[in-house]
Amino acid sequence: MKHLSERGGLIPSIAFALFALILSFSATSAEAINGGVLDNYEHPNVGLMGVFWDGAPVGACTATLIDKKVVLTAAHCIENALTFGTFPDKVTVMVSFDADPVSDPASTDWKYVSELIPHPDYFWGPTSNPYDIGLLILADEVEGIPLATLPEKGFLTNLKKAGELSHGRDRTHFTVVGFGITLDWPSPEYDLTPQPRQQVESGYRSLLKVWLNLSQNAATEDGGSCFGDSGGPVFWKDPDGNETLVGITSWGDPHCVSPSFNYRVDLAESLDFIYTRLEQGGD
Repeated sequence: MKHLSERGGLIPSIAFALFALILSFSATSAEAINGGVLDNYEHPNVGLMGVFWDGAPVGACTATLIDKKVVLTAAHCIENALTFGTFPDKVTVMVSFDADPVSDPASTDWKYVSELIPHPDYFWGPTSNPYDIGLLILADEVEGIPLATLPEKGFLTNLKKAGELSHGRDRTHFTVVGFGITLDWPSPEYDLTPQPRQQVESGYRSLLKVWLNLSQNAATEDGGSCFGDSGGPVFWKDPDGNETLVGITSWGDPHCVSPSFNYRVDLAESLDFIYTRLEQGGD
């Protein structure tokens, strides 16, 4: 995450392998939490997706528990994992819901992933809709962690129609959660130390056909995502404090300072894809 008004919380340096775990998806995934604060246990259903090749850590994204065996992430995180080799022969994928899974890897509780499911229409290229949404099916059910709440179809569209989404001085804010690296501000330099789970507030800019466009502008004290946060959730909070998962961190500029683009979960094609799998019981 990037802390825009202050430096994000740092943790001690650890083995290079875990350093690589956080950074290796940076070429194609968007972003890391930038200007964030430690999330601790406010979002225990947000986990670190770790990718291992022949037992060595090689990549990471962020993901969210939406059913006892089903975790939501970005399809490009799954695609990137498969670039390291065949799954599950050469590539192992695991998810940890620990608040800090990187500073003490020996004690990290990893959940094995038995199946990787990108959206069947996923395509990262010149297209207006890349369907950047995917599911991780866990080998065993997760107990004791509350599930993230999914939106109804058209949730964000309805908020906009109701005048609940505003930009500018009185802009609406969304909560972004992830494990990504930190960007120090005002110097546009990355702090490459892996981070525990963090959260940050991003200001609303616009609602597009498939994207929720959010501000990461330091001048307006907005934070946002950076390398390692891809696949992580964007939450809308209602006046009672209830959160709904409305977006998936997808892409942004390579410097993590311009607006971020988050794939909408409230689309019919997103929810149909998710619920088709949930109706199968996640097996």
